[in-house]
Amino acid sequence: MGVDFGSLIIDLEALASSSREDFVNEFWGSYENYVQTYNRLLKDLQSLGFYKQLTPLEEVPFSDQAFDSGFSKHEKAKLREVANASNVLLQKVKLLLSPPAPTKLNSQVRSNQIFLVYDKVNQMTSDVTATLEQLELEPIIVHNPQELTDKTADYPHVSFAVVLLSPDELAYPKDGTPDQAKHRPTQNIIIELGILLGRLGNQNVAAIYPPKQNFEIPDDRNILWIEHKTGWYLKLIKELKTANFDVDANKLGWL
Repeated sequence: MGVDFGSLIIDLEALASSSREDFVNEFWGSYENYVQTYNRLLKDLQSLGFYKQLTPLEEVPFSDQAFDSGFSKHEKAKLREVANASNVLLQKVKLLLSPPAPTKLNSQVRSNQIFLVYDKVNQMTSDVTATLEQLELEPIIVHNPQELTDKTADYPHVSFAVVLLSPDELAYPKDGTPDQAKHRPTQNIIIELGILLGRLGNQNVAAIYPPKQNFEIPDDRNILWIEHKTGWYLKLIKELKTANFDVDANKLGWL
C-alpha cells in the first residue's frame, strides 16, 4: 500500500487546525469524523511500519455522549485529544521527511559506529555482522522503518549504513504468471534503503545482496551494490576507506 505523504501532511494540518478552531468556537459536532480521520491516517503510516507504538483514538462511549443540547465534557475532552494527537503525528511525519542536515564527515576520519539494517537473521546477516565487528566497527542494528527513524535521531553522528537485502518475498507482475516469480527483499527494507540514501547520500550506503539467481533488486547504478560472494568484504572495506573510515583488512582473521 502506498502513502502520499504530501496529501497526508495536508490532511493532518487540516485536522489539527480544524479541531482547534472548532474547540475554540464550541462547535463539537464533528468530533467523530475527526477521530475516524486521525485513525485512518495513523493506519496508513503503520502499514509502512511507522509509529507502531501509537494507538488509535477511541470514540466517546455512547453513554457519555450528549443528545439534548450542547456537547458533553467527554466529547470536548476527546476533541482536545484529537488536536494534540494530530499535532504530535504531524511533527513526527515532518521530521521523518525532513532533509538531512549538511555534514562534513566525509572530510574527516569517522567514528566506528555504522547502521546495519536487515529484516531476518540468516547466514549473510551473521557473516556481515561478524566481519564488521572484526573490523572493529560497532553496528547499530535496525529492523524496521520506525526503528530507523528513532535511531537516526538517537545517533545523528552515524553517517554510514550497510543494508542487507535477502530473498524474503516471492512476487511476479500482476499480469504475469507464477513461473515468472522472483525473490525480492521485503518492502520495509526497500523503504529503509530509500530513507538512508536520502539522509546519508549514495556514497554512504552499501547494499549487500546474495548471488543474483532469480533475485530482484532496485535498478539503481548509483547505489554501492556488493554481491555477497567470495571476497565481498574487500569491496566493503574499499567503500569504507573511500568514506574515510579507519579500517584494516589485516584484522580479518581469515586473510
